[in-house]
Amino acid sequence: MNKSQAIKLLESEAWTKADAMRALEVIDFSTNPDEITIRRAISPFAGSELIKRQRLQAAQKRMVTMKTREIESKEQEYAAKIDQFNKYLKQEREKYEVEIQTLSQTNKISEVEINTIYSQNKNLTEVNEQLQKDNKAMKNLVDQIRLQLAMNTKKILQHEDSEIRKAVITFFKWTLG
Repeated sequence: MNKSQAIKLLESEAWTKADAMRALEVIDFSTNPDEITIRRAISPFAGSELIKRQRLQAAQKRMVTMKTREIESKEQEYAAKIDQFNKYLKQEREKYEVEIQTLSQTNKISEVEINTIYSQNKNLTEVNEQLQKDNKAMKNLVDQIRLQLAMNTKKILQHEDSEIRKAVITFFKWTLG
């Protein structure tokens, strides 16, 4: 019997392939051993040793299964947290986009208002300058009228009539302010 046939024999008796290979390591297959020789060689691995090994293997499988479930649970938990965080980010992004749009519109309105105020200020400055020029011209005109009035009054006052004189002086005082 060769090694592969011996492994198949043991697998048919509920051995795992790994256990069968471990048990068959002590056998020299170059001598072409028979089934009885193989069974004698594997007998230390059979019985309580095999059960112990299978129990250890089952415990290891259980530990692996528990760890796998724990990892899957954590993956699901983290996936849920990531989804929740992504939703939060999306909401915050939308909120800030709306706020940015609002501020942008407010900025545009403010810009229009500033341009309007600037234009009005420019117009008012021009009107103020014109009014100052007009006021200066009017003051000069009033000063000329006063001067002419004073000169005319002086000529009238050179006459002798006292009542006309008094009336002209009162009028002159009134016009000078």
